[in-house]
Amino acid sequence: MSGRTLRVALGVFVILLGSYAFFWHSRDWNVSSRLMLTYALVDRGQVSIDGLEDHTGDRARVGSHYYSDKQPGYSLLAVPPYLACRLLGLPPHPIGRRGEGFAYWPADYWITLATSGVLTASCGALLTILAVWLGCDPGRAALVGLAYGLATPAYVYATLAYGHQATACLLLISLATIERARITGRPLAWATLAGICAAIASVVELQVGPVSALMGIYLLGLVLAKRLPFSSVLGFGLGAAGPTAILLIYNTVTFSSPFDMGYFHEDLAQFRAVHSARNPLGLSRIDAGRAIELLFLPHRGLFFYAPILLLAIPGFFVLLWRRWSVAVVSLGACLAVFLVNLSYPEWTGGMSTGPRLLSPLLPFAMLLVAAIVAPWGRQGNETPRAKPTPWRSRSLRAWTGIAVLLAILGGVEMLMFQGVGGRLPPAPRGYAAETPFHRPWKEIVWPLWKGDPVPRWRGAESDRFEPTLVSLRWPRAVSSVPPGWRWLQFVPLVAFQSASIGLLMWGIKSHPASRRPRDA
Repeated sequence: MSGRTLRVALGVFVILLGSYAFFWHSRDWNVSSRLMLTYALVDRGQVSIDGLEDHTGDRARVGSHYYSDKQPGYSLLAVPPYLACRLLGLPPHPIGRRGEGFAYWPADYWITLATSGVLTASCGALLTILAVWLGCDPGRAALVGLAYGLATPAYVYATLAYGHQATACLLLISLATIERARITGRPLAWATLAGICAAIASVVELQVGPVSALMGIYLLGLVLAKRLPFSSVLGFGLGAAGPTAILLIYNTVTFSSPFDMGYFHEDLAQFRAVHSARNPLGLSRIDAGRAIELLFLPHRGLFFYAPILLLAIPGFFVLLWRRWSVAVVSLGACLAVFLVNLSYPEWTGGMSTGPRLLSPLLPFAMLLVAAIVAPWGRQGNETPRAKPTPWRSRSLRAWTGIAVLLAILGGVEMLMFQGVGGRLPPAPRGYAAETPFHRPWKEIVWPLWKGDPVPRWRGAESDRFEPTLVSLRWPRAVSSVPPGWRWLQFVPLVAFQSASIGLLMWGIKSHPASRRPRDA
């Protein structure tokens, strides 16, 4: 891998992380369930969230004690940044009921940025490197990484303490390290790292277990094809054993059995109706009728919220010709996540932007997008096989132009959803709304941006926009602006993004094209 590729990937990382740092979202039950476990572990050295249980309804109850009902992976990943916060002087989280100014507890911001934010930015940077490996020049590779981080729902979930972005990044690292094992002289070390990442992803979110298994199957296939030594299988298994053991120990300490979990002990009846010991994920038969809504419709349609992923369809066939194994694994990961979502009764994802539960497939879909903007006939560290014909050059420019336009469209859309908090209700059952939210952008997001009254379901004290670095630094100035003009607080963010992306692309173009890096 060349230094030039690393510098471009670092530029993508900085742009993405700087964009995520601009937002500070309030807590919800999903966020609090994970954060309360982190606070209990660090502040009191215990796994129960007793005294913090009123901050979330996503909780398990065993006897008189309360626990997070989530897998412990994200909470454990959040322990190091929270320890750093404590060492830097932030106070421990108070014990007591919610509603006492804790919606924006300072540690929440730093933990979220250091976990979801850093991992999403890292995923964008890794996609940039993998796009070069698939044949993209650095400029188009940067487009792939930036589009993932700013023009898909990953933008929203990078600023929330959910587990989706952690699993997405870890699974992509697992695939990348398997490929690295195949082309380097140290397959055992890389295969072990692949196993660690695949297992941690399942410890963060159990529903991505099929994708974690797919990584192991892919590695085994490479071994059977004699492209990796058998020791790679042992390395993958050894790596996966560590996180799995941590999960089993946590379950034993928390619920007295290594095979017990929070979903077996839901405290609220509405969650007990979905999750149980017999069916912890709450899965039912696959409902193919949801596929159209999960892909195309404005309520939860993947292509509506991430239009650049439309290019993944032709990209699959291009990648199938160029690197068929990566194409098949990427498509398999996307299908595994998609089928699990089709089987889940709460498939809408509740309060969310777009199809929240499909978030782990986004980086794999972007690998397929990378194939469509990669020059034909060039792969990884190879130089072009032949001088491109005029038709091929025009075709590449056309696909790149379409990708740029779709990325800009998705980026504007995601910024608008991000600005109003990113967590929008599904159809209004349980909310004080007059009409169903079948078109969230038209019915919720756009009215808030243009200055319409804040809807009742957001709460009496809610603003139309979530706190930003601008509104936190100059609260009086922002509140004094007429409602229809408060979107001006996002101008510094857009200016930062535009200037940084422009500087990155200028730096890429300033290098002579003849300096072809030897990237792998």
